[in-house]
Amino acid sequence: MRPPRKRPASLTWVEQTLGRGARVVATRLLTGGLTSLVHELTVMRNGRRSRYVLRSWAPGNEHQDWILRAVEAEAAVLTALERTDVPAPHLVAFTGDVTAGGPALLMTRVPGRVLLMPRHREQWLRQMAKMLARIHELDATGAGFESWLDAGKLTPPADASRADIWREAFALVAEPRQATRTCFIHRDYQHFNLLWSRERLSGVVDWGGAGVGPPDVDVGHCRLNLTLLFSVQVAERFRELYEAESGRAVDQYWDLHALLSYGPDWRYFLPLQIDGRAPLEVEGMTRRMEEVLTLALRRT
Repeated sequence: MRPPRKRPASLTWVEQTLGRGARVVATRLLTGGLTSLVHELTVMRNGRRSRYVLRSWAPGNEHQDWILRAVEAEAAVLTALERTDVPAPHLVAFTGDVTAGGPALLMTRVPGRVLLMPRHREQWLRQMAKMLARIHELDATGAGFESWLDAGKLTPPADASRADIWREAFALVAEPRQATRTCFIHRDYQHFNLLWSRERLSGVVDWGGAGVGPPDVDVGHCRLNLTLLFSVQVAERFRELYEAESGRAVDQYWDLHALLSYGPDWRYFLPLQIDGRAPLEVEGMTRRMEEVLTLALRRT
């Protein structure tokens, strides 16, 4: 007979934080978390049932110092977002105490669910573009921009058929450039971090990397994800819609900077994020990236 499973200390912390007899009666692991665990919690308190989201990291993680800073930064961002009309979670509490189960953020549950196969893709893209332009207009602060690229180590993928396109893109981003325009950015804006209710965008989540930086890093990152899941045409349409909403052209340099975050590991973690909710042609991912890079390089 197996011994009873030990109750996670993080759930005890949640109950103590909420107080007034709060009791976690159900947990559900949410799909998509790659750097942390994200659970939906059902809590009973004073005879009423409420839902929360708990984002947690295991204690003893080798990146513990970075995680603690990230938790504090996301908590600050969520607090600042409460003063805006962006539909983001509200912060309930956060902790870095390992006795509470490790670093954790407790948030309200934003209504909606991830939608990857909308019935009306044009409206889906338009709402995504409109929301991103809205985020970029916020008067909010946060951490400064840090590049995800190491330009000196960029090499064409092993399955590249157009190595010349990759090298041309590498050459363009090789020289560090000071952003001429900065604003509040999400830093991981893409369809896995957007929630929908009846095909209306109802929530934006995962603000751990938010801060101040070049807005077109957000545009390019979203285009990267759209290219891999769908096609270059879908990614291009998102750019056009964002440009219409923001009233300006997307900067080629920062667009490429974000697109070049693609690497061989994407073919492994992207199916985990999709989790069967949409078809994915894994073998064509690099080819689609070459198509979007070609168009971005030729855009003036």
